[in-house]
Amino acid sequence: MSFSQAGSRRAGLLAALAVAAGLLSACAGTPVFRFPSSQPLGSTRAEVLSRLGPPTATYALAAGERLQYSFLPAGTAVYNLDLDAQGRLQRIDQPLEKNRLDTDLVIDQTQAADIRRRYGAPVRVDHVARFEGDVWVYRFLDLNEAFYAYLHLDPQGVLRRVVYQQVRDSGERLLR
Repeated sequence: MSFSQAGSRRAGLLAALAVAAGLLSACAGTPVFRFPSSQPLGSTRAEVLSRLGPPTATYALAAGERLQYSFLPAGTAVYNLDLDAQGRLQRIDQPLEKNRLDTDLVIDQTQAADIRRRYGAPVRVDHVARFEGDVWVYRFLDLNEAFYAYLHLDPQGVLRRVVYQQVRDSGERLLR
């Protein structure tokens, strides 16, 4: 390699480093809002959608709308972003936690529509021999341990039973 080729390579490398440094310094003062839980309260619907993209589901609320961002089936979290009637973000909630499941789910009362509005679509729907109906399966973390929640819904869509199972060294990578 000649002296001029080495010099031009060095100049190109320095230019690339300068561009990278400029980009990094420009980003240093800019907050990152690309994750559902990092959305600033008071943001408009349009601002949330521009940062996060389309939600996995939307639901009408009594006084507004819910934008739901689910990381299932590969992950373990569902984020509900609740907007008021004016379309401003009022609340962010991640309900897939054992204590929340135990509190929110009421045997013989909770309906399938309520479950879907709160937790999104299940990882999968199973059937078992001794139960007539669907078993909705959700994956979640409890104290950094992976669990499955099996929600038994009768043919009318009423919750009849909840069973938890810890995921044991399956080699699965769980994403939040």
